[in-house]
Parts: sequence; structure tokens; C-alpha cells
Amino acid sequence: MKTNYLQTAINIVLGCAVVALTVQTQILQKDQTSVRELNVERLNVMEPSGHPRLVLANTAHAPKAIKQGKVVFDPGQRPGMVFYNDEGTENGGLIFRGKKVGDNIEHGLHLSFDRYNQDQVVALQHIEQDGMLIAGLNIVDRPQLDFDVYMELALAAEKGDKTAIAKLEALDVKKDGSIHGARRAFYGTFNNKAMLQLNDPSGKKRIEMAVNDKGEPQLVFFDDKGAEILRLPEQKDLK
Repeated sequence: MKTNYLQTAINIVLGCAVVALTVQTQILQKDQTSVRELNVERLNVMEPSGHPRLVLANTAHAPKAIKQGKVVFDPGQRPGMVFYNDEGTENGGLIFRGKKVGDNIEHGLHLSFDRYNQDQVVALQHIEQDGMLIAGLNIVDRPQLDFDVYMELALAAEKGDKTAIAKLEALDVKKDGSIHGARRAFYGTFNNKAMLQLNDPSGKKRIEMAVNDKGEPQLVFFDDKGAEILRLPEQKDLK
């Protein structure tokens, strides 16, 4: 009799253990998984709503430009990381590339942040290409025109659509500036020349403070036509 009771108890314990193991492995969702190494070609970080928050991808699987989850256009190869806002619209990212073709270097890294439904307004970049060496911070003004609207008009204008061309011309003369945007400031180095450059709303250079690779300083002012109006100290252009 005691043996029967003992066997029954053992069966109950084993049954409970099997049920618990089944619940743990098959029913309950694990909140965390640890792996030592993970190789992927693309990684999508998604919101519960289903739209992306961040995409990390190689060249072949780089994401297309989207607005509120819908594809607007294909920007081409851009390996790196792309950010998305609360509505599933692209709003910045980190892209990078680098190689040598023959004797020419084609190298670049670019971290940018976009205006709402527009293109980049802050960009930290390094470019080495065609004998040009740039490292610095760009600040760009962007108009209140959604980039998908601009792309639709621009593509139609390229095909000769007169209505689209007229709309683009009308938008270009609005007070908020060119629909393409305009670079307002740059701080960094250009071909070993350190500089701070300030531009007007149309993107024309108005002030440049610089120090060349020989350590010579210079401050130059320009009018709205691009003509020099004052140079301190008065000497030839620094190279």
C-alpha cells in the first residue's frame, strides 16, 4: 500500500514538472535571449504598431526611403543605420562606405538628422574623394515642403511635365527659400584648411573665418552677389 502511495506521489510530481516545462518553453514568451554572436544582413527594430524604428543593413538590403510606412523612392545603396520617427517616417541615419578604385579613394561617413518629413538639417560627415578631403558639421535649412511632394514634382519635371516645372518654379521663389534647401553653416576642415562658414538663406557664402595649413588666420565678408567686401588681414586669399 505504501508503495502505491509513493508511486502516485512520484507520478504527480513528474506530471507537474512536465506541465511546468511545457508552459515555460511553449506558452510563456521569453523577454530576453542571449547569444554570443549574431550574423545578419539586415536587422529591423519594430514598434508594436508594426512600423520600423531603426533598420541596420548591409548594402544589398539597405531600406528604401519611406514616409508613414509607405515607400517614396529608392535612394540606392547606403549601408548603415536608418532612424524612423513615431509615424514610421525616415528621419536620419548613419551611412558609411570606403574603397579604393585604382589610385582613387572613395571614402565617406555621414551621420544626419532630418527635419520632419524632410531631408537632413544636421549632418556630421567625413569625405575623401577625387583629391578632396572634408571633415565637419553642416547645418542646412529645409523648406516646409514634404520630401515626397518634392520628389513627385521633381521626377515629373525631369520628364518634361510643364505643370510640374511651373509648380517647382513657383515654389522656388517663395520666402522660405529654395525647395532644395540651403546650407547655412559649416564648421570643419576642407583640404587641411580649418574654417567656419556662414551663409545667407539662399546658401550664398557671407562670412568665412579660416586658418590654413601654415597657421595663417583670415576673416572675409561677402555681399549677396558673392563679391568680397572686407578681408582681415588684407592679403591674398589663403590656400
